[in-house]
Amino acid sequence: QLFGYEQVAKRIANIRLTNFRRKTNMEKNEISGQRQMEFLKKFDYIREAGTEGEAKAAHLIQEELKELGVENHIEEFSFDTFQINHAKLTVTEPYHKEYTVIAYGRCGNTKKDGLQAPFLYVENGDDISLMGARGKVVMLNNRVDAGMYQKLVKAGAAGFISISGTPLDEGEDLKPTAYRLPKMSESAANRLPGAAIHYKAAIELVTKEASQVCLETDQETVTRTSGNVIARVEGTDKKEEVLTLTAHFDSVPEGPGAYDNMAGGAIIMELCRYFHAHRPRRTMEFIWFGAEEKGLLGSQNYVQVHEKELAMHQFNMNVDLAGQLVGGTVIGVTGDASICQMMTYLAHEAGIGMSTNHQVWVSDSNSFAWKGVPAMTLNRDGFGMHTRHDTIALLSDWSLKRSAELLGHIADRLGNIETMPIIRTMPEEFVKELEEYFA
Repeated sequence: QLFGYEQVAKRIANIRLTNFRRKTNMEKNEISGQRQMEFLKKFDYIREAGTEGEAKAAHLIQEELKELGVENHIEEFSFDTFQINHAKLTVTEPYHKEYTVIAYGRCGNTKKDGLQAPFLYVENGDDISLMGARGKVVMLNNRVDAGMYQKLVKAGAAGFISISGTPLDEGEDLKPTAYRLPKMSESAANRLPGAAIHYKAAIELVTKEASQVCLETDQETVTRTSGNVIARVEGTDKKEEVLTLTAHFDSVPEGPGAYDNMAGGAIIMELCRYFHAHRPRRTMEFIWFGAEEKGLLGSQNYVQVHEKELAMHQFNMNVDLAGQLVGGTVIGVTGDASICQMMTYLAHEAGIGMSTNHQVWVSDSNSFAWKGVPAMTLNRDGFGMHTRHDTIALLSDWSLKRSAELLGHIADRLGNIETMPIIRTMPEEFVKELEEYFA
C-alpha cells in the first residue's frame, strides 16, 4: 500500500519476513574502506583499453583474487579502434600561426598537405549560422555529436573544430580534450575531418579574425585486445540462479580513472572477499570489464559469449563512478519500476541514503538489460571524470566503505531470500531505447 504496487508490496513483505527468519550476514565491520584504498593504490596509472596498462591491471586483479583463494579467469576479446597519428591547425590568413588540436576519433583524414579552406565560427551550430558553412572549416562551441555531425554534412561544411576547456585553465589543462564521433555506417574516407581546440586558442582565432586555415588530421584503424576478469562464488542451495556484481577497470587516456572507475572495481573486490567468506544461497559472479570507455565493449562481449546462460541471471548490480567524499548516491534502474521501490526499501534497511532513477543508464548495466536481464548501476556524484584530475587523491575510504555496504546489503538480501523478488519483464520503452543504443 505504501508504494502503490500490490506486487511490490508482496515482494517487500517477503523480504521483511526473511529478515525476521535470518539475520543478514552483511556486517558493517567486515567491510573496510582502508583496504579498498590500499587496493586502489596499485592502479594509479592510465589503463586505456587495449594497452599494456589495461593488461597489467587485469593481472593485478587476478593476483588479488588468487590471494583471496577465489578461482578466476580472463576472457579476452579483440576490438577495432582508431589510432590518431597527427593533427594540426594552421591559420594562414590574415596571420600565420600553428595551434595545438586533437583529432576527433573516427573522423576523416585530410590529404598530406591538409585541408585548406575558409574559416567560420558558427557558435552553437544553429541553422542561421550554418547557412554560410559550405566549403568551410567551421568552429563550434560544443562537442560534435551524431546530430550535429549530420547538420554539418547537410550544410556542406568541409571540416569542423570544437572548443573544449575553460578560460581559467593553465599549464597541462590547456591541452584540448580528446573526443570521438559515434560509429557510423559511412566509410572513414567519406567522413569530415575534425578536431578539438582549447578555449583560449579559440578566443584568439575569433579575436584576430582568422579567415583562412589549414586543418590536418591523420588516423588509422587498429585492432587491439582487451579482457574481462571473471570470478565466481558458487551458491549453496540455489546455485543455478546467478547475480552479477560488475565494474569496469579501464580508463580514458587522459587520466588514471580512480573515480571512473577503479573505485567501482575496489568495491566489488571487497564484496568478493566478503561473499567468499559468507557464501550466499545464490551464485554470485564478479566481473571486472575491460574496454568500457570504448563503448561498453567488455560487457557486450560477456553477454554475447554467455548468452545461453543469461536465463539463469537474475539481476546485474553494476558500479560506475564511486569513492568521492562529497556527493550523492544514485541507483539507476533499468528494469521494472518495482525494482526502484525495492532498492529504496533495502537502502532504508541499510540506513544509507540514496535516490533512484528509472532509466537506461549509460554503463555496463545496459548490456545486461539489452539481453533482458534487469540491471542497476550504483553511481556517486564526483569531480574530474575523464580528466587528469581523476586520481586517488580525491577518493575517500569512508565513501568506499559506505557504497560497498549499500551494494553488499542489496546483494546479500537478494542472494539469500527464498524467492527472487525481481520482476524480469523489461519495459517496452527501455527495450526500444536499448536496441537503438546498441545499433
